[in-house]
Amino acid sequence: MFHINIITHSGRIENIGNTKFEKFSALTSKTESTYYTEGLKFRKRMYQLKFGLIRIDVYCPEINVEYSANGLKYLKYLILPEFVVPGRRFPIYIYIFAIMTYCANKKMGQREAAKRTREYFGLKTFSHTTLGRTMKKLEQLIKKHDGEMKTQEEATEEPEPAKKKFPTVEQTKARKDRVASYLINAAGDSSFTKEVDPTNKQTEDNTKPPYKGIFIDACHRIVNHIFLRYRCLLL
Repeated sequence: MFHINIITHSGRIENIGNTKFEKFSALTSKTESTYYTEGLKFRKRMYQLKFGLIRIDVYCPEINVEYSANGLKYLKYLILPEFVVPGRRFPIYIYIFAIMTYCANKKMGQREAAKRTREYFGLKTFSHTTLGRTMKKLEQLIKKHDGEMKTQEEATEEPEPAKKKFPTVEQTKARKDRVASYLINAAGDSSFTKEVDPTNKQTEDNTKPPYKGIFIDACHRIVNHIFLRYRCLLL
């Protein structure tokens, strides 16, 4: 199996009107023609995403570049839009919104955060278990690249508990603070967090493309920051 080098693409889904199905390509047809003309091995990967009630098929070019080093080998490059999370059905905005809603509202549980995420983006489904898995994935990245992270749950865990217990709100406070601070730092400022405050009125219609506004802009800055600093994807 070949190692694939990721190249991020800052393009966004534009206004698609009243249609419920659309295509997005990370390359223009002119650029694709140039690749073919230059003789590069080229194929497309397709990621299917749900944007509220809209389905988007995102086509990402995978380019094989031949080179010779003790025999003919290939370098693989995948051009991936910043809003795509490979293997996940929603764009990155939805996962970041759910995480920030949960972490920035100290007394909010994952079920309520998932419910608010569904309402904000007009989703039929987005569960608290999805939020929980996404949260753990991000925590793994933080632990790997920014030192050891010891959560409040780990500090208070009994050696041999009689049965598995869900952590309390107080036990998760340190965990929430750490993740929220990490995302705010990656975004460059905290102005976008007002969008996850349930007492504030929603400023943009994010039930369908185009996604826009300070929160969406912050999501792109977060993804870009993580990729440039660690050469990896956020999730």
